[in-house]
Amino acid sequence: MSNAQEDSGDNFTVPPPFDSSSPGDCILQSADDVQFKVFRQILILASPVMADMFSLPQNDAKTESNGAPPHDLPLISVAEDAETIRNLLLLLYPTSFPDGLEVDAAIKLAKVYDKYLIPKARLRLAIGPLYASKSTLGNHPLELYRLALELEMMSEAATASRFTHKIGFKDLYTALPMDVFEKLLDFRKRREEGLDNLIAVIEPRKSICGTHASQDSDFFRQIAALKNLTTRIRTRRGEGEDAAALENVIGLE
Repeated sequence: MSNAQEDSGDNFTVPPPFDSSSPGDCILQSADDVQFKVFRQILILASPVMADMFSLPQNDAKTESNGAPPHDLPLISVAEDAETIRNLLLLLYPTSFPDGLEVDAAIKLAKVYDKYLIPKARLRLAIGPLYASKSTLGNHPLELYRLALELEMMSEAATASRFTHKIGFKDLYTALPMDVFEKLLDFRKRREEGLDNLIAVIEPRKSICGTHASQDSDFFRQIAALKNLTTRIRTRRGEGEDAAALENVIGLE
């Protein structure tokens, strides 16, 4: 595998242990003509689809006339781009996770995992940090919400759902498949019910806490205001900017 082949595809550089100087018995070539040297057994163990793929007849490696080791390895072309193949291999090999995984790259990886029927435990660990970043959640709330649902990361899905409150109801309905949309509504309903339950639990303090009565009074005025917002939202959804503003305050969307 030449350096020209290794660096093709917008000058993408293949990192070790997949570059031309690394050990391997097969070449994966991405859709943008970048080549990765890999051990097929690792891919076979990770994916039944890849196992079937490698069971098909491959080009035989060529051996030098003097009996030297093969200089050409079997080559298999795949439909994914170089970045996605690199990230996938980093997750399949016993190496560190991809650094600085972006949202778009994570979505591509999830699709590849589905395509090749690969168990998703390491993928879930790799994309977990995306849900710890408020800026990332704020910039990609729907994408991260859908991704978490697809990967059955329900805690992360609940977190991402809270960042969809700035998106209008009609836009959400248009953008999301029905099952994903219904799950989002369920998250919102549970938040509203959680607020009701919180109020029901703490209201008895008004009659038993005399020492901190003034503090309790201020506290319950705030709770009452939240309760009032909740009631108004439930009765005024769909009434334009006023309803959207209320939902934004309490985070029910």
